[in-house]
Amino acid sequence: MKLSQPLIRIADYPIGAIVAALPDATDPVWEKEPFRQATYPVHRLTRSILFEWLDKEWRLGSVMTVHRFGYAPADLTFAVEACAAQLLRYYSGARLARMTLAELPAGAKIAPHIDNGIGITAVHRIHVPIVTNPDVHFFIDKVSHYLEAGIIYEFDNTRLHAVENRSTERRVHLMCDLMPASLVV
Repeated sequence: MKLSQPLIRIADYPIGAIVAALPDATDPVWEKEPFRQATYPVHRLTRSILFEWLDKEWRLGSVMTVHRFGYAPADLTFAVEACAAQLLRYYSGARLARMTLAELPAGAKIAPHIDNGIGITAVHRIHVPIVTNPDVHFFIDKVSHYLEAGIIYEFDNTRLHAVENRSTERRVHLMCDLMPASLVV
């Protein structure tokens, strides 16, 4: 969604329940559904746990069909749904279009890109860093930002953005796309 600034700090969020339920990097749940990596080549080095995903056939003015994935551990699902519920209270009338945990391995990069397509650019793109450190650089318009764990951010994904994980540990973000109330049919 086009914003007046590239990144907006929304609120603090207690991520303890998500961290406690987060599968370690060797858990096969990270490999269960490679849809995001296969659909968006720029994300091929990431791994994801999908919870909700807007149908790729959605068009402006049509009814939203959101696919629910039920393979994540129950305690993890409960923890991320609690975060989504808070977001939906903040963005009154919005509807959850996508929710995923995205992991970027140590040393990996997401190449600079601009998101496109109405189903991706019409939403409020929310990131909640779960596992991160200052050596993870989130670039927006070529400016590096450090997104702190336990903070809810909205960012303008219609701008050029990229990520470099220059650390020796993985980076994990909860990503939620919220369809604004004005576009929900």
